[in-house]
Amino acid sequence: MTILDILCEKYSLKVISCETNEGRRKLQELYKGRDVEFLSSVEPDDNRSLSFRIQRRLKLRGEVSRAFRQDAVRLLNNTLYDLLWVIHEQTAFEFRNGLLGKRYLFSMYELNDHRRDFLERIKPIVMNAQEVFVPEYNRACILRTWLSLKITPTVVPNKPFGHPRKRNIPNSYSDLFEGKKIILYQGYIIRSRNIDKVCEAVKDMPDYRIVLMGKGDNTYINELKQKYPQIIHISFIAPPEHLYVTSWAHIAIVKYDFVWLNAIFCAPNKTWEYTGFGIPVLCHDIPGLRYTIGQYKAGVCTDMDDTESVKAAIEEIDSNYEEYSQNARTFYDSYDIKNELLRIVSNN
Repeated sequence: MTILDILCEKYSLKVISCETNEGRRKLQELYKGRDVEFLSSVEPDDNRSLSFRIQRRLKLRGEVSRAFRQDAVRLLNNTLYDLLWVIHEQTAFEFRNGLLGKRYLFSMYELNDHRRDFLERIKPIVMNAQEVFVPEYNRACILRTWLSLKITPTVVPNKPFGHPRKRNIPNSYSDLFEGKKIILYQGYIIRSRNIDKVCEAVKDMPDYRIVLMGKGDNTYINELKQKYPQIIHISFIAPPEHLYVTSWAHIAIVKYDFVWLNAIFCAPNKTWEYTGFGIPVLCHDIPGLRYTIGQYKAGVCTDMDDTESVKAAIEEIDSNYEEYSQNARTFYDSYDIKNELLRIVSNN
C-alpha cells in the first residue's frame, strides 16, 4: 500500500493480484479517484457457509492455485506497462512462468531461512531481477551470500506512508483509554510470543493498561485476560484505521524471539507506526531492534522474558519520557520513503 500510495501521485498504476470480488471492491473503493487500476484474478464470492468454502478450498487448493496463476499470468502478458514491480517472494513464485524473459524489480520481505527449499526455488527469480529490495540491512547481506547475488539488495524499510502523526485520535475505544497509560502490543497474539512477562511486570502498576490488538490464539488470549485483569483485547482492525488505536499508546511493545534469523533481524512496520506518533518502544534485545530503536534511543531494548528487566525498562522510559518520545520522532523522520521510491522508479 505504501508503494501504491506514493507512486499513484505521479504515475498510472496497474495492480495484478488474486482477490475475491469483495476484496477487489474494497481495493477499488480505497483508491477511488486515484490513478490505480486493479486487474485482479478473481475468485467468485460464495454465499454458502464458511466451513463449506474452507473445505472446498482445501480439496481444490492445487487446482484453484493453478487457475489463479494462469489467469494472473494471462493478465500480465496482456497488459501494457513501462515498469514491472513484483511484490513479495510468494507472488514471485506464483508468477514465475510469467516472469521469464521480462525485466522487473523485486521486493523480498522475508529471509525465509526456515524455508530453505523455497528459497532455492525462487533463487533464479531473485538473480534475474533488475534490482532487489529488502527491508533490513543484515537481511540484504545474508541474502546476497545465500543467493549468490552480485550486488547487495537495496534496503527499503517497511515504513508506512501517510502517517497521521497526531496522538490520541478519537475512536470507538477512546473511553477505555482515557486517563490511563496504555502499553500496546500490536500483532499476532500467540503463546510463543510470550507476552506474559510484560503483563506480570505491569500488574502492580495501577496507572497502566495493556492493550493487545490483533488476532491469535483465543485460548491464550483468554488465559491472559483471566490472569491479568488490566488487559484490554481488541481484535484485528484493518489498516490504516488501526492507527487510531495505536495513537493512544504511552509505550509500545515489539517482541521477536531467537527462533530463526528472520526474527532476530526483524523489520517490523509497527516500529515506524509507533515512532511516527512519538511513542517510545519497549523491545526485546535482538539485532533488528538494537540497531534501530536502540541506536536512536527511541525506546529501550531489554530481556523481555524477565519480569524485573521489563519493569525497569518501563520505569526508565517513564522517567525520561519526553526524551524518548522526541528520539522516536527523530527515528521516524530519519528515512524519506517517498523520495526513495520515486528515485527507484525514475532510475529504472
